[in-house]
Amino acid sequence: MKISSLLRWTAVAVLLGALVAGCAGNPGLDPENDRFKALPQICDLVSPQTAIQVIGERYQTGAIAVETGGYCLWTYRDLGSEGARALERKLSLHVSLHRSTDSRSGADGALEELDRLSRSSSNRFERVLGVGEYAVRSTTSDGVEYIIVVGNLNLKMLFTGRDVDAAGNTGPIPQAQAVEQAAVLAREVGANTAKA
Repeated sequence: MKISSLLRWTAVAVLLGALVAGCAGNPGLDPENDRFKALPQICDLVSPQTAIQVIGERYQTGAIAVETGGYCLWTYRDLGSEGARALERKLSLHVSLHRSTDSRSGADGALEELDRLSRSSSNRFERVLGVGEYAVRSTTSDGVEYIIVVGNLNLKMLFTGRDVDAAGNTGPIPQAQAVEQAAVLAREVGANTAKA
């Protein structure tokens, strides 16, 4: 009888200890302390003025968002003009919200996703300063990709474009131009996310 009472008492003490530890825990792992509780309005992370300047005056947007993830796609196409011109510009922005768990913070989750995405890509990423809290960039002949972290949000941005030259041939947007325009977009996405 005494042994079973002692075992029950020990079990209760262990359970209470686990409960107290779980409640006290690390305050940095508390979902209530995650900077972002919900996704921002993703299409609002690029202003209409910047979208017109970089993507094109008659751009269109499309968006989907669920509780912890979503995207916005900005598209411009000029199929009716003649001569040398910007034929197409596309900007896609995928945003993931990471919530704290008992083993990691939401911000750590966003950084882990950045690491996972950059390692799983066939493209080479480099660290970029002045964009969000942490960002990496990859530049290829197809376009420019950024992975940006702000708080517990991970933002994956891809900017691509095609042009028509004077001879009527189509080709990718010149790389230097793509890098410059993508940098404008990435800085604005990072800054607007920080303000959201």
